Amino acid sequence: MSASEADIYSSTILERARRPRHQHRLEPFDIEAREVNRLCGDRVTLRLRCDEQGGIAAVGYEARACAICTASADLMAEIVPGMTRAEALSAGQALGAALRSDGTTDWSPDIMPLRLFEPLRDTPSRIVCATLPWQALAQALAQGLTQMPAPGADEEG
Repeated sequence: MSASEADIYSSTILERARRPRHQHRLEPFDIEAREVNRLCGDRVTLRLRCDEQGGIAAVGYEARACAICTASADLMAEIVPGMTRAEALSAGQALGAALRSDGTTDWSPDIMPLRLFEPLRDTPSRIVCATLPWQALAQALAQGLTQMPAPGADEEG
C-alpha cells in the first residue's frame, strides 16, 4: 500500500467499514432517501426518524459500498441524531466544502470526527464516496420539508 493509500484508508475508516456500528434498517422511520454513485456503484439507503420538533431523532442506513462510503455513513449516523435539520444539512455541506478546499478550511466541531477523510482532497473521485451518504441526508431532509409538519405547527389546523 502506498503512503497515500495508507492515509486514505485509516484504521478508523477500515474499522467502521468492517464493523459498522449504526448500519441497520430503521423502523419505524419518517423519511427515506437513496443515493447511488454512478462511478463506482456505491449505494446508500438512509432512513430518518424525526422528533416532535422536526429534528433528527434517529438515523439508520443500509450501504452496499466501499470502505470510505460505509465509514462516512456510519459516522453520519452517529453525528446527526440530536441535530436540527439545518444543523445536519450544514454539517454535510461543511464536509463537502472541506474536502474540496485547498486545505485552509477550518473543520467545525460538528464535523471534526470526519476530518479523517481529509486525505481524500487529493483524490477527487473518492470525495464522492465520502459525501454520498451526506447527499442522501440532504435529499431526505428536502423530502422531509414537504412530508413533515413544520416544528411547532398546529396539527389540527
